[in-house]
Amino acid sequence: RALLRRRVITMTEQADARPDELPAALGWVMNLLEPGTHPAVFTFFKGVVFLLVLCVASLLLLVDVGADVRIHLKAFLALAVVLLGLTVWFFGELQAARAAAPAAEAAERKKGD
Repeated sequence: RALLRRRVITMTEQADARPDELPAALGWVMNLLEPGTHPAVFTFFKGVVFLLVLCVASLLLLVDVGADVRIHLKAFLALAVVLLGLTVWFFGELQAARAAAPAAEAAERKKGD
């Protein structure tokens, strides 16, 4: 019981600490909770969608189900693969737009001067 209290106090103290003082795994989670969109959010989302594709594919290949269920798994796998492709494409376009934004602002300021 005392160990549990000590662990709760330690976790509470870590939650109050600055992100640079936290262990690497906990600091990464704290960065996800900050306002704005951190690049780790995109990586995390792509990983989750990839795991969805893996899970559905493994269900399709490893589980012996009837033909009526198999058609639904195939459709869901196709949708998950399309979602993964769109996710990778969209996040790539978003990163390219973010990288081009400072250059566009500088060009606009030059025009104004």
